[in-house]
Amino acid sequence: LSSRDIRLSDDDVKRIESAVTKASDKGAKDSLVMLRDMAFIVSVLNRTVITALNGEQARTNVFTNIDSAVVA
Repeated sequence: LSSRDIRLSDDDVKRIESAVTKASDKGAKDSLVMLRDMAFIVSVLNRTVITALNGEQARTNVFTNIDSAVVA
């Protein structure tokens, strides 16, 4: 997160955790979590952020190898 200059508030972290829980409840394994203008590829099984993208990076990328998307 620091290398991408992404700062998350406690509320942001809670929203991401809630999104991952929802994805898990639906059986997802790897999910795209959108939070405001940021995008996070998350391993739902490990509850780990694999990739974090700020707004500019998120707009110019194609997301592959995911089985779900959640708007946090």
